[in-house]
Amino acid sequence: MKLHSIRESLRDARATLLRFPLVVLVAALGTFAALVLADYEGPPGPTILFKILLAAILGIPFLGALALLAERYKWRRSKAVGINAIGLLVLAGYALSVPSDLAGAPGYSILRFFLFASGLHLFVATAPFLARGELNGFWQYNKSLFVRLLTALLYTIVLWAGLAIALAALKNLFGLDIPEKRYFELWILLNGLFMTWFFLAGVPRDLAHLESVTEYPKGLKVFAQYVLFPLVMVYLVILYVYMGKIIIAWDWPQGWVSKLILGFSGAGLFSLLLLHPVTGREENVWIRTAARWYYVILIPLLVMLFFAVWRRVSEYGVTPGRYLALVLGLWFAGLVIYFLASRAKNIKVIPATLCILAFVVSVGPWGMLRVSEQSQLSRFRLIAERSGFLLDGKIRPLHTEIPYRDAAQIRSILSYLHDIHGYDGLQEWFSGSLKKDSTGEGNVWKDVPAVAQMMGLGEGGGVQEWAGHAVDLQVARDGVIDLTGYDRMIRAPNITVGGGWASSTTEKISYRLGDSLHNVIIAFVREGKKVAPVEIDLRAHVERLLKEYGSANLSMIPPEKMATCSSAGETSVKVCFRKIRVEHHGGDVVATLCDADILYTIKASK
Repeated sequence: MKLHSIRESLRDARATLLRFPLVVLVAALGTFAALVLADYEGPPGPTILFKILLAAILGIPFLGALALLAERYKWRRSKAVGINAIGLLVLAGYALSVPSDLAGAPGYSILRFFLFASGLHLFVATAPFLARGELNGFWQYNKSLFVRLLTALLYTIVLWAGLAIALAALKNLFGLDIPEKRYFELWILLNGLFMTWFFLAGVPRDLAHLESVTEYPKGLKVFAQYVLFPLVMVYLVILYVYMGKIIIAWDWPQGWVSKLILGFSGAGLFSLLLLHPVTGREENVWIRTAARWYYVILIPLLVMLFFAVWRRVSEYGVTPGRYLALVLGLWFAGLVIYFLASRAKNIKVIPATLCILAFVVSVGPWGMLRVSEQSQLSRFRLIAERSGFLLDGKIRPLHTEIPYRDAAQIRSILSYLHDIHGYDGLQEWFSGSLKKDSTGEGNVWKDVPAVAQMMGLGEGGGVQEWAGHAVDLQVARDGVIDLTGYDRMIRAPNITVGGGWASSTTEKISYRLGDSLHNVIIAFVREGKKVAPVEIDLRAHVERLLKEYGSANLSMIPPEKMATCSSAGETSVKVCFRKIRVEHHGGDVVATLCDADILYTIKASK
């Protein structure tokens, strides 16, 4: 491999600048804005720099794609200049929509920015190959971008590490005053200018010629076949074992499993894309077989994903994460139908449809942010009307206890709106302003406790101050447990989430905290055979205790109040909790650890 001389490197840098002048320009502007923001040490406040920074980050892929389109389809200079001018106006319009006080504004601007950034990077991947055919050229083009990006990142990391060590040497050997933030600013400078410029220098020039390229990097095949594909298999085994467990136990899937399903789906799709050029080779028949079965295997997993997301939405409403999980699930379902039914099996469909989807869900009344906000506002209204807060379209403060679950969900909704959307949607229901009386650091809206206080949900009003933290419900030490009706007892310390089954060393009994975090499951074995397990509804029990004892007497609860009974078939159980650790998560109260004495009796079988 021939190494470039300094003169050749400078010549290549100049050629890259002439090829992508606007991209380099916006990269420089964004780098400048980021450096000033990183160097500033005063109190946060409105600044145009946030607008410049976010618009510049989006401008790099957007203007780069326009430049490649002009090259690929040989636009006239006047047409290229005109479309680039429109592109700059679009970026300017976006910059105007970014809050000047971004650091203290609700997070919807950042969420929308990430959607736009994802869509624009996918646009770069598809723009030069929008016409039919040229599947090999499309793959070779994206392979070049992928490999160049990894190379640019590696060079940037090594260069930053070397220069950072040099700065540290100057500081320690010569006593120079080098603030710690200089290392971060160096990282910004290298990422903004060097990495961008270096990456652009490696973008293929003759895009039409790529269709005839047959080169396939061996390292890429090794990575896809021996690293990525085995990881996909691990995902697959875990998910199908979990699905079998759901069918056997007849229990709802957890919301968290949707992340695992999307991770498996994405990793599998990525591995198939990496191996696409070699699927037609005789020695790679297994890849074609794996590709067919991959889409079949996805079907039951997508059904489980929809059930998991629907459960969370039905209980706690729509959030951006749940919205995206549902949309991506529908997108994967569309891919399954297309690749199983279509003869063409055009891989361009994957980034192209995902690109369109990213832009569609980022704006409009159907978009992720609008739907999520309306869902949470509807939940707030429903709970407020049910609890008596909302009368004749206005919030009327209450000073009496309300069910703990309602109070916790109100606070959760307020926290979500405060962090993501602001209180614009709530303001019409409040007589007083929900904005802070004076401008200060952070969000312009009042914090959650202040709004809860306006609703009469202050101290003692049903929203415990420990929301978001852990609290222990503990039995009073001087209490007495009623043993009537039970003939055996075991100690069950440290029943934890994810701890699996725990068993008694002397009794044929095992127990665990349920996967839903809302129940305790106790299983028995008699004469070598399993007896129907008994479930304790832990969530209802905890909510009852919180409502009755508030937050002041949680360490002195009478034993009979801490105990709860249940039965199944010939088995009767009384669980006498000594301690229950509960946490507040997303408007819900969940148990994460229990200590208990389990009393039980098994009737003689007839």
